[in-house]
Amino acid sequence: MSSHRSTQPISSQPQTDEAPRSGSDAMGTVSERLARLRHGLIGWLDLQAKEELRLLQTLGTSSAEAVEIEAYTLLLELHNEPQQALLALQRCSELMSLAQGLKKPLCEAAVWRVMQTLQSFLMLHPAALHSVGMAARLYAECGEPELEQMMLESRHYVLFHAQMYEELYRSCQAQLSLPGNRERSFGYRLLSGAAGAAYNMGIRCPDAQARQTWWRESLQLHREALALSRQQGQRMMEAISLLNMCVVLASLGEVEEARSALRGVDALPQVDQGRPGWMAWYRLAVALIQVHNDSASAGAATAAWAGLLEITRSLQDGGLNHAAAAEVALRTVRILGQERGHLQDALWAADTLLEQQVRSMRGLAQNMSDTLSAVIERPRLMQEKERLAEHGFALESSLAQRNAELSSALAKVQAEASIRAAAEAALKRAHDELEAQVQQRTAELEQAMRALMKQEKQLALSRMVAGMAHEMNTPLGNARMAASAIQAQGESLSLSMAAGTVKRSQLSELIAGLHKGSSLMDRSLQRVAALVERFKSLDIQGTSESAQTFDLCALIQELSLSWQNQLKDGQILLQLELPQALEIYGHAHACVQVLQELFANSLSHGLAGQQEPPPRLRLALGMRPDLAQGQGRELIELSWHDNGAGVAAEHLTRVLEPFFSTRLGQSGAGLGLSMVHNLVVDLMEGQIQVISPDRPADRGTCVQLQWPRALPGPDTSLKDTLASTAARPGTSLNQS
Repeated sequence: MSSHRSTQPISSQPQTDEAPRSGSDAMGTVSERLARLRHGLIGWLDLQAKEELRLLQTLGTSSAEAVEIEAYTLLLELHNEPQQALLALQRCSELMSLAQGLKKPLCEAAVWRVMQTLQSFLMLHPAALHSVGMAARLYAECGEPELEQMMLESRHYVLFHAQMYEELYRSCQAQLSLPGNRERSFGYRLLSGAAGAAYNMGIRCPDAQARQTWWRESLQLHREALALSRQQGQRMMEAISLLNMCVVLASLGEVEEARSALRGVDALPQVDQGRPGWMAWYRLAVALIQVHNDSASAGAATAAWAGLLEITRSLQDGGLNHAAAAEVALRTVRILGQERGHLQDALWAADTLLEQQVRSMRGLAQNMSDTLSAVIERPRLMQEKERLAEHGFALESSLAQRNAELSSALAKVQAEASIRAAAEAALKRAHDELEAQVQQRTAELEQAMRALMKQEKQLALSRMVAGMAHEMNTPLGNARMAASAIQAQGESLSLSMAAGTVKRSQLSELIAGLHKGSSLMDRSLQRVAALVERFKSLDIQGTSESAQTFDLCALIQELSLSWQNQLKDGQILLQLELPQALEIYGHAHACVQVLQELFANSLSHGLAGQQEPPPRLRLALGMRPDLAQGQGRELIELSWHDNGAGVAAEHLTRVLEPFFSTRLGQSGAGLGLSMVHNLVVDLMEGQIQVISPDRPADRGTCVQLQWPRALPGPDTSLKDTLASTAARPGTSLNQS
């Protein structure tokens, strides 16, 4: 939770010297009492307002009057606890629904006023400005210009606590320029507001001359406010102006005048010293006078500085009521510390101010989160209805004695019932609109998904065609070049024969060129044929291999023997982790193709040219139950891992695409892993995943395969036998 961040010397709310009154004497009806209270409330509740509220709670009221009185009572127990303010704001939101249902503008405006005070307390300044504007509009519609003017004062209060001092100063000066405003009690609050804004703008100025200019302006405005308060006989406003002037004069270094203003404060009777922040400002004014006393001795100056530091530190723990004085004290320590060489104290003050600003921002964020959660919480209408029903039953039992109370309760129930009906209707409309929006959005997403899938298919086909064309261009170009050379030599021989000038050397060159060209054409066409065959291998539907029973471990052992020469040439360690035997029902040739492609891919890409760390291949084979299918079905798990260069993160999603290669045109056609994917997924009905961790300790590439141990087919008896046969315990075999 956050606290107020106010640096106005003292609040400028007017006080009367009239003692609190109670009872039903000469105070008029409830409506008249409420009207006087409505015109006397500005910001916080004074003693007289509190007594009047407590009295009004004991009198019989209408529904609208009851709502307005309850709204004002939310401010009675508001101290320094933000959590209490959150609960009050939640209740205020419920009262707003009641007031709007009653269609009583004065009642609704009162709730807006209380809501603004609570929002200002919680530093929700944009919301507070909105609440002030709503209350002002309602008062204007009711023909209450004085109350509308009071909302302008409340707006100045919000601007001050939002630290929008320039806007506050301009607004007050604009209102003071209007005819007659300076002579009214409203003029006192305008003068004090402008003076407070000028003082705060000055204390924030880094330039000493600009700071003095703003403080002179603040002093002049406080003097005008003092004269107006004396003219109107307002003792408390006079005391506030004198204390404010004392602070400004002391900040300017005019010690004698500051002392004179402080003596004037002490001479005034009936000063409410329990007013929030009063004693904090009084103590700070005394400390400022002492620290600015240039005629004091060195010892006295040191003691005065220590006193200012002590008061500054004590004000940090004073809560909301001392926040304003605490900030002025900190800024004074920072300014004077820099000027007088107390750099350590100045640095402490600057750090404390920064820490408070950070804490204030964090608290504001938390306040907004908590407040929004509390305000938008759905009103507990059912619980309220049950409470009112119980109250109604109690009223029915004593109908003869409490007729008036029953009528009031019934009016409240009817008001809340209409609000509930309106809320339910609005909720149903919102639900229907949301359903329509969801259906429309779903249709749009489906259409976008179909378009995206079509684009992805076209893009994949384009990549495949481009890769095939790129790979076939080179061998076909070589074949055409050889054919062109042979044709040119043949034409040259034909011309020589026609001229009768054929030489033996020419025939020898022709024969050699024919051998060389035919050899190049043969190699190129073989390359093209191989590419076509690999391209055809991507079509799993075209394979004619039938499923059979074979020992997968024995097949892997045979393949490892055929890899020995290549392993020795590259000084590669092959580690096999296999059971002793593992019979499966599937496609043996497809398994050989998959393993050969994985081996070739690791040698040509992962481990190519690697010396450190020593190149290593690891093949692990195992089984696990297929939990998704159940009924005793088992899955083969094969993991192929090399400790080579690995695959870049941006390439992992494309390594299984046809013709994808980072060395396209240099080596390989980019069909190896694509063929492995097609064999495993389409033919063997399994899954494949390529993993390449970016941690140095886990470098390399890992290809993980899964497929059923027994494929569906006609050989059901053999597959049933496999399903009931467990793999025997395995061993680890290292080969290099």
